[in-house]
Formats: sequence, structure tokens, C-alpha cells
Amino acid sequence: MEGTSAAANSSSLPPPSQRLSQIRRRKKRTREDMFSEIMESSRSDRAHVNEWKETVSKYRKEVSEREDRRDQREERRDQREERRDARDERWRQEDQRMKDAMLGLLRRLVEVQERLLENRLPLQPLFHPPPSPCSVSSSPRRVRTRGGRLRTPSHSTPVDSPSKRLSFF
Repeated sequence: MEGTSAAANSSSLPPPSQRLSQIRRRKKRTREDMFSEIMESSRSDRAHVNEWKETVSKYRKEVSEREDRRDQREERRDQREERRDARDERWRQEDQRMKDAMLGLLRRLVEVQERLLENRLPLQPLFHPPPSPCSVSSSPRRVRTRGGRLRTPSHSTPVDSPSKRLSFF
């Protein structure tokens, strides 16, 4: 409060040069009066300077606090970005591991399929044409009659003879 009233007094006072000239004009005053007036002027100037220093100090403190808060926000944001980047990298690595595992499984499946195809007998047709006299059969031949019944043929065929059947292989 004292600084504020001193500032108000100093702003209403004329500048120091004018004050000195006013003091010089007043010849009736004593030296003590002049000294006390100069001291009061000096005190009010000092109060004004102190008030200004205090204002500047408060301003600098506020600016410093704002900068500290801004730095803390930036640091928290940077930490969040680093955590997000680390999480994304872990996801990419896990995704790559899964892809590698699936690729390995597919390769093994292809290898197994290739081995099975190498050892597999050739495919047989889905329909069976009527047997010809020279066709190889593991069971004795039977002929279908007009009534739909099966009967053994009356004549001998190469398939009917076991010794002849082996010679066809």
C-alpha cells in the first residue's frame, strides 16, 4: 500500500530537474528544508522503482510458471507419443510373428501335400465303362442277364484264371 501511495505521489510531482529549480527559487527556505524535500523526493522515487521491480518480478514469475506448465505438458505429450510408438512397434512385431508363423504353417502344409501327391496312385475315372474281355478284375466276372440277375459266364476268360490275372500286372 505504501508503494502505491508513493507511486501516486511521485506521479503527481514534477520531474527531478523542475523540482530542483523550484527548490533553488525558494530562497527563504533553509538548507534543512531543502535536504528534507530532496530526501522525500528520493524516497518516492525509490518506492516507485521498488514497485516497478516488484511488478517485473511478478511478471517474470508468472511467465516462468507458464513456461514450466507448458514444458510439463510437452513432456507428458512426448511421453504419451513414446508409449504409443512403443505399443505400435510391439503390435507390428507381434503381427510380423503371426505372419511368419502362418507362413511357416502354409509351407509345411504344402510340403505335406506334395509328399502325399508323390505317393498317391493316379486318379481313376468316376464312371466305370462296361468291362471288356481283356479288363483286369480282382473278382470273378459275372454277367447280368435280361432279368437283372447276375450269373457266371459259361466260357473261360483271362480274368477268370488266377495265373492269367497275375500276368496282366
